[in-house]
Amino acid sequence: MSHLILAVAGHVDHGKTALVKALTGTDTDTLAEEKRRGLTIEPGFAVLPLPGGGTADLVDVPGHEKFIRNMLTGAAGADGVLLTVDAGEGVMPQTREHLALCALLGMERGIVAVTKADLADENRLTQVKAECATLTAGTFLEGAPILPVSAKTGLGLEELRAAIAALPPRRRRTDLPFRLEVDRLFSPQGRGTVAAGTVSAGQVSTGDTLALYPGPGTVRVRELQCHGAGAERLEAVSRAALLLTGDADAIRKGATLAAPGSMVLTDRADVELTLLADSPFSVKHGARLHLHHGAAAQLCRCVFFDRAELLPSQTCFAQLRLDAPMAARAGDRFVVRFFSPVTTVGGGVLLDLSPRHRKKDPGLAERLSGLASPDPLRRMAAALEGRAFPQPLEELAMAAGLSQAEGLAVLSRLEQAGEAVPLGAFWLSAAAMEALEHRAAALLDNWHAARPLEPGMAEQALCTRLLPEDSPLSQSLLAVLEARGVLRRRNGLVFHPGFRPRYTPELAKIRDRLEVLYRRAGLEAPEDAAVEATFGPDAPACRQVMAAMTRQGILIPLGAGCRIHRRPLSQARVLLLELFQASPTLTLARFRDRAGVSRKYALLLLEHWDQEGLTRREGNYRVLRDGNL
Repeated sequence: MSHLILAVAGHVDHGKTALVKALTGTDTDTLAEEKRRGLTIEPGFAVLPLPGGGTADLVDVPGHEKFIRNMLTGAAGADGVLLTVDAGEGVMPQTREHLALCALLGMERGIVAVTKADLADENRLTQVKAECATLTAGTFLEGAPILPVSAKTGLGLEELRAAIAALPPRRRRTDLPFRLEVDRLFSPQGRGTVAAGTVSAGQVSTGDTLALYPGPGTVRVRELQCHGAGAERLEAVSRAALLLTGDADAIRKGATLAAPGSMVLTDRADVELTLLADSPFSVKHGARLHLHHGAAAQLCRCVFFDRAELLPSQTCFAQLRLDAPMAARAGDRFVVRFFSPVTTVGGGVLLDLSPRHRKKDPGLAERLSGLASPDPLRRMAAALEGRAFPQPLEELAMAAGLSQAEGLAVLSRLEQAGEAVPLGAFWLSAAAMEALEHRAAALLDNWHAARPLEPGMAEQALCTRLLPEDSPLSQSLLAVLEARGVLRRRNGLVFHPGFRPRYTPELAKIRDRLEVLYRRAGLEAPEDAAVEATFGPDAPACRQVMAAMTRQGILIPLGAGCRIHRRPLSQARVLLLELFQASPTLTLARFRDRAGVSRKYALLLLEHWDQEGLTRREGNYRVLRDGNL
């Protein structure tokens, strides 16, 4: 399995393909057009066995300026660069551009090979090596080996192999979800579709289901190969070929295969953008640019937050608004090229793939600075800061460029520092939690002020005002709010600690009027609507008081939207029991006559006692349930 992937880059005709063939025995120029023109058009791939074991994948990328897009496709997944410089020509324009592109792609290691060294004398080699040292000064290749080599005579090849073997491999991010940028597609007759690329993160096994981004569609991994050999499982960092079934016909070069749900599909992103020091152009606010990300390329518009123009060698935060959705993860590198003429001007890092801020947000720069930080604690704090509602661990980890295990560890540290609050498997910042507390307290204040007689607000009614629709966090949030003393809960209701229902002077007057009205009504229970109508504009307040008196047991609800005062109802109950003492059965007519009410009210009362469990209807009679006499 590969431990290192190197992009073999440099100016056109500086011997990249010949060097790869001399090292590996593989001619990476396989297209007829490449043979005819004598230059690399598409990235080529070869495997280099290394001294002491292990291998390196060499990616021969095009050197001609017309094929920079293909160069970026090949170099996107590489760990480092083998930069070639012709001993005769020395450093040329694409030498500089390729080095700059590799830096923009985040490479941190590499080697400089001075090719065709057999055609140069010692003075010339010394001069070219000095040029290379000057070129790489201040870059990630500063201090890197500069080795004269010859593909023709074999000069320096063993030293080059040893230098490649000595390069430190980058960290294998097998803890992140699987991801592969498709840079090659094949359709073997009768076999299906084969997608090839670099496994940049995670691992994949035969039988796995993968999402196709930007989609839509999913594919199933039927077979895996690495370096032409079959495999049951492959992991980062390695070159891989996947034989796919499912929606494989929808795959295009530049697409991404990844674990379902592990990529963000977005049409805009907040970024940290840097222009090259030798960029031939500045970038103005609203400028159209060519965006290269992974193996894909498209057009975008660049919007600045704090300036009208970005000059060469400057860095700022900006937003890229894309012509079409792209799939990405926070922390991805990108390159931008000028719209016309098409030339590389800069690149940077994707920071926020779901920006929700306003352009003039005063805290935007600080938050984006946090997302750009190498400190995972700062990145996670910034990811939390941008969310008003609790977020699942997997989304926060993705926003901070971390694995779920790393994200949980960082969130736990933020919790200990009082900067993060867990809600089940979800998290939010301490500031967002404080905002929810204030919001909950204000909602309860308003509720109690408008309804001083009600014991509290329904739990779900409060949660729907605090959380997004259909959130599963209602009970977790209420538990935290209760633990923090914001509210108390009882019987499905929430209320301020210390709150007790109370009658205001105005409501007390209505209560007294209702007391008189219902006592006078006796057993002829009035309908709620009729009672409310007698209060005119105070009908809503009347409704509140009626509900409070019902909760207190002063009024008893009957069917048909009626209520009766408890005193006449109690007297009628005594009458009912007396009638049953005289006879084991009771008719509606007999009760009506003895109670002195109409059939309507007699029926309401008897049905009330049926529901209460005091009596039971049997045909045209009622009987007393056992034990009630």
